[in-house]
Amino acid sequence: MRFDHTVPVKIPLLKKLLSLTSKNIFCYQIPDILHSKLIWWQGYGAYVGSANLTDKAWLDNIEAGLFINDLELIESGLVAELNGFFDRLKRLDRSFPLSKEIIDELERINKVRSGIFNIDEISKKMRTVREFYGLHYSSRSHSQERRKEAFRIEWTEALTILRSIAKDIINFRPAWVKEDIPSAWQTDQFLHAYYYNNVKEGNRHPYEEFYQANKRDPGAALKETLAWWKSLKKPPTHEDQTFYESAPYIQKMLSKDHILDLTQGEFQKICVYTHATKDHVAKIPLRRMGVDSQASMSLDERIKIYSKWLWEIHNQVKMNVAGILNYVLYTGNSNLIWQRLFEVTNDEKYFIPHYGLNSIAEVIGWAQPEIIPPRNGRTSKALRALGYNVRVYSS
Repeated sequence: MRFDHTVPVKIPLLKKLLSLTSKNIFCYQIPDILHSKLIWWQGYGAYVGSANLTDKAWLDNIEAGLFINDLELIESGLVAELNGFFDRLKRLDRSFPLSKEIIDELERINKVRSGIFNIDEISKKMRTVREFYGLHYSSRSHSQERRKEAFRIEWTEALTILRSIAKDIINFRPAWVKEDIPSAWQTDQFLHAYYYNNVKEGNRHPYEEFYQANKRDPGAALKETLAWWKSLKKPPTHEDQTFYESAPYIQKMLSKDHILDLTQGEFQKICVYTHATKDHVAKIPLRRMGVDSQASMSLDERIKIYSKWLWEIHNQVKMNVAGILNYVLYTGNSNLIWQRLFEVTNDEKYFIPHYGLNSIAEVIGWAQPEIIPPRNGRTSKALRALGYNVRVYSS
């Protein structure tokens, strides 16, 4: 939201937002120049329009706006644009979080804004946040390069954390995990067990609450959780199935010698074994996959339809999903996997709808654990819960 000496956002609303911090509601302030009207309900859709977030704008004024549902955002590639927009705002050095001190300051300013002359000049002198005079705009290609660089920085930082945990985890291996299981796989399933047994509460996903509690010392939170992991007498949430069945299968199917010979049936089984893909498939309406039915359908049935439907889709450079995975894993320097991962999820010529960043990043980690650990939305949520400032990607 915007901050300035005219108090553009009503103070009761700011107080309400601040009181909801424990419920994973976080408000950031941009001084002076924020004028966009964009609301993104991740997993549901986005509104872009002219209306301010006021009763007058929504109930009385004549405004214009567009709502785009989540599937349309995914299929049009607009998720990357939205991520880029909010990432840029978050990374502005002038962006700052809402706090009690800011609300107190706005209340003091508000008190002097009634019944006096030169309101703006007087209230401007009362603010402690210096004025912000705007951004420098550039071409779309420059905007894409900024997003790419932001992705590189975040992705590299998160990989560094995962690789550091992988070095430690061999000393915290439970008895039921064999020594030859790659440490990157152990790290992923350690985070899996931690998230589903220690963080998630029914339908609640309070990983941001955990982040706030652990961000000052994520190392201590990690040490405690690794000790818990080592003490487990048996896998709490089917982690052994991943080690001995699903991960080895994906690794074999996506090996350099086999990946371009991958069949649709083999890809279907990979989808069954991929956490991020199953999570996404459950949300796709059947009609989107060419099924004219309103009947309920099991996840296994959905995956069968999805894998067959997706297998036939090709991007602008004639790649299907197997070609995409081969391009990311085996085309060029392994140190630039991050770059190819960005391309296939952001560049319209490579992009395939409904096979996004989390699905691809997860399976390439099963395929090449010695180069890149698996990472999906659950991985990122678990890292945040431990106190690490990583991003949870929505795709």
